[in-house]
Amino acid sequence: MKKHIIQTSMAGCLFALSHGAWADSFILSDVQVSGLERITAGTVLSNVPVGVGDKFDDRMTANLVRSLYKTGFFEDVKISRRGNVLLVKVKERAAIGDVAVSGNKAIKTPDLMNALKRAGIAKGRPLDKSALNKIEQEIKQQYLANGNYSADVATKIEKLPRNRVALKINVKEGSVARIKRVNISGNKAYPEATLRKLLESGSKSKFSFFSKRDKYAKEKLVGDIDKLTSFYRDRGYLNFEVISSQVSLSKDKKSVVVNINIREGDQYRVGKVKIAGNSGLSQKEAAKLVTLKEGQVFSQTQLTKMRKNIKERLGKDGFAFSRIGITPQIDNVNKRVNLVFNTDKGQRTYVRRINIRGNFRTKDEVFRREMRQLESSFLSKEKVDQSKKRIQRLPFVSNVKINTSPVAGRSDQVDLDVIVSEQSSNQFNAGLGFSQSNGLLFNLGLSQNNFLGTGKSLSVSGERSDSTNRFRLSYNNPYHTVNGVGRGFNLFYEENDADEDDVSDYSSNTFGGDINYTIPLTEDNSLRFSLGGEHREIITTENTPDDIREFIARNGDTYNNILGKVSYIHDTRDRFLFPTDGGRHSIALEVGLPGSDLEYYKLDYRGASYFPINEKVTFAFKSRLATGDGFGDTDELPFFERFYSGGISSVRGFENNSLGPRDSNGDSSGGDFVVNAKAELLFPMPFASNLENVRMSAFIDAGNVYDNIDSFEADDIRYSAGLSATWISPLGPFTLSYAKALNAEDGDEEQKVQFTIGTSF
Repeated sequence: MKKHIIQTSMAGCLFALSHGAWADSFILSDVQVSGLERITAGTVLSNVPVGVGDKFDDRMTANLVRSLYKTGFFEDVKISRRGNVLLVKVKERAAIGDVAVSGNKAIKTPDLMNALKRAGIAKGRPLDKSALNKIEQEIKQQYLANGNYSADVATKIEKLPRNRVALKINVKEGSVARIKRVNISGNKAYPEATLRKLLESGSKSKFSFFSKRDKYAKEKLVGDIDKLTSFYRDRGYLNFEVISSQVSLSKDKKSVVVNINIREGDQYRVGKVKIAGNSGLSQKEAAKLVTLKEGQVFSQTQLTKMRKNIKERLGKDGFAFSRIGITPQIDNVNKRVNLVFNTDKGQRTYVRRINIRGNFRTKDEVFRREMRQLESSFLSKEKVDQSKKRIQRLPFVSNVKINTSPVAGRSDQVDLDVIVSEQSSNQFNAGLGFSQSNGLLFNLGLSQNNFLGTGKSLSVSGERSDSTNRFRLSYNNPYHTVNGVGRGFNLFYEENDADEDDVSDYSSNTFGGDINYTIPLTEDNSLRFSLGGEHREIITTENTPDDIREFIARNGDTYNNILGKVSYIHDTRDRFLFPTDGGRHSIALEVGLPGSDLEYYKLDYRGASYFPINEKVTFAFKSRLATGDGFGDTDELPFFERFYSGGISSVRGFENNSLGPRDSNGDSSGGDFVVNAKAELLFPMPFASNLENVRMSAFIDAGNVYDNIDSFEADDIRYSAGLSATWISPLGPFTLSYAKALNAEDGDEEQKVQFTIGTSF
């Protein structure tokens, strides 16, 4: 830049000295440009503030030179005259032909390239050496912030043909400085050891092999100061402050000592709390929103929560853009804080239009019927959130965003943009799979959770495996009526060889069907009931155990049953695929109704609760408790309706269906009572967290099956622990787990690696 100023000044002086030659103004007859290599003459002429036919004199020269320098294309500009022709001679800056960065690991090359581009350093652009020097310093600062105090950046410029250059940027990162010690001074109310535990920065313990706690980074230190501040402010220390934070670097630049000096101040308690303004809330409602009571220790977090609660409460009434101000009145004598919440509801906001975006397969009405926020009604954050949750529970939706757009010229109206991301609903399935419980699987069928984009489900499928031959036709319309009553039906035919499932030896041929209805009770609760029938034929072999032969002797080997089932479902999950919050709990009663050849009941509870740890990690607890028995003329639960445990769907680490009672042949016979539980920590696959259809988990499983509820013994519960991964593949869910049985007994069949694929469409 200095060079440009000097050149401009020199040009001005030369024109001043040659005043005799330029004193008279003249009419330009032409402007001629020389010295161009890559830049076109048109680019130069477009930046010359005069043209042919204009009057020109020496006072215009400086502006002309500055205008050309401002383009950034030239490093030298000379102006002269030949008669009435203006001569412009330029020297172009070298163009950047290539940019290469080497030696960087801590900071990725694309990030460095973006930083260079923002500073004007990119392939094809003129070389600005001053900007390049700034980038070198900026890169060093980024490494210093990460604790790489010995980092160095060297830039080399190599000439290329046609006035181009190649930039070679070599980074020497050096090692990250380790934190030797963190000292906190000025604390009185809390010991230094307690405060150190709050910090992300600190010395590493001897047994923390993979911890990065002792790696210094400026951002970590800033975050630690915020944690200290929040800790004290949530405990009533309103005047807490960090006086200084100093980092002392060792001579070899390999270790640092962090010194944090704080001032705690006095502890304050809550005085009077008042909600003022035009909130329109009754005293009873206002009292429910006040979580900080008089005499309690002041908490900044609780104060923020109260403000949020008031805003959300006003939002329910359509005041989506209310303003909540807080006026603290500090009594330094009594160490009290009186809080006044000044509310301004503003205008009630209405939704003019709801726009559905991103749906390529599904009709708009499928999403609109899930909306609890309606057009022409006032905007409610609660209803918008509920609408989002309901749409995300649809099995053909992977993600939903709902954005608010103001309506031009109307301060009291907004539009809602519902942006959906759809996922495949498996229109056609044909393929091979394998399951350790069923062996080789062959599947063929049409299965569509979103049939023709209507939200209805239709499935026509056939399955053949070592243990099962099955055909099933299913249909369900979740909105059979406009108020959300669903209706569906199932037809099936199944041949099953139980011995291939490693249980008691018998075969059965079954066909039947049912019709079912789902009735919504509330937003999160529904009642489902079905009525159907089945015809079942039992085929024995020479290895069929005695208890099954005795059951057949009493009841025959062919059964026509009328089956009724009623279920209560409570579903608060935030999404269908890999939930992160909420839960799903159901209790179902299935009955072989009077008039059937077999009369029995099965009561089955299944629950799953999800608790978000952070944005990526979720804790899940799942459980099942089920029992059954016969009634009327049937003195026990039919053997083909018994419960089983063990395997990838219940207690991993044990072979499929292997737990519990044994028959007279030593095979698993199942039981009338089963209990299972799972505790899982769900997280994205490491190094592939962007894959939304893959999840991993660390788990502990527990469970077993018993002859009946009276024979339950807690000591017989089997436990296992391990890791699992699930991939929602085009063929269905593929699950792989590795589990170690923790308390296997003699005779238990263990299986550490288990997987299944292609068994669910």
